[in-house]
Amino acid sequence: MIKNLLSIFLVTAILFSCWNCSSELPELKKPKSLQKDILSFKFEDFIPVVEGDIDTTLRTVRLRVPVATKVNVLKPTITVSQSASITPNSLIAQNFIAPVTYFVSAADCTKRAYQVSVIVALATDPEIIGIETISIKTTESFFIYGKNFIRGATQAKFILTSKITGKTFNLTNVSLTTTQAKVQVPFEVPVGLYSITVDVNGRQFKYRQLDLKVTGAGTELIINRMTLLTYIRGQDIIITGNNIKAAKAQIRFQPQIAGTTLTKDGIINSAGTEVKYTVEATFPVPNRWTLTVILDGKLYQLPDLVTITAK
Repeated sequence: MIKNLLSIFLVTAILFSCWNCSSELPELKKPKSLQKDILSFKFEDFIPVVEGDIDTTLRTVRLRVPVATKVNVLKPTITVSQSASITPNSLIAQNFIAPVTYFVSAADCTKRAYQVSVIVALATDPEIIGIETISIKTTESFFIYGKNFIRGATQAKFILTSKITGKTFNLTNVSLTTTQAKVQVPFEVPVGLYSITVDVNGRQFKYRQLDLKVTGAGTELIINRMTLLTYIRGQDIIITGNNIKAAKAQIRFQPQIAGTTLTKDGIINSAGTEVKYTVEATFPVPNRWTLTVILDGKLYQLPDLVTITAK
């Protein structure tokens, strides 16, 4: 009798144990990460720190180091995607005389190659050393400080690049010297965070110490450019802008090669976004002109040459 009871107890315990285990859900395995990006690549031995421009589409990293830097032994500090690794490793000195290929390995063992190039600055390269503000509204002006903003007859261009979308916008030059530029933020620039690039003769370098935050629409006057660059007699020349207010608007035409400078009256539309001049039948043609808008005696030179021809 006792043996029978023990047998029944053991069988019951085994069945209960089996039922209890089978009721547990199997452990779910987390998928391994596919992420394999370089998030930052910098040389921290410089003051200020040299940060790389990372292009995740082309899978390149470009860095600009100061004049006369020896690039055969540079030690980068690298940050990659979570759970990823990189070869060669961060903080390992490399010879950057030629581009160096880095391989980022994801947790799932897939790899992605990045080509890293180091450019040594020339003494004549344009350089942004500082900016007046880190927060601004559109149509407002601010100063950029640096060097080599003018090279021969070529003047620097300043470009905003969105940190989110990558879209670029040209800042308008209000005044410029070799070491200082007063620039204006175009009205069409969306709210967001931007990096600043200086370009002279095609050599472009970003200002990496601080980013510029555009916070909204401002109220300063801005003159952009012509809607077209070629016109015929009888056609309207329309110059766009924002917050354009003046008792008297004029457009000065300076011939590119030879001829007489002409000053014509313009009309500002009610919205303050356009200055218009209708090319007269007697306007001298053909010729290319540099245009300057004059609002109550203040000059706003436009960057492009305009061609005017006969019908």
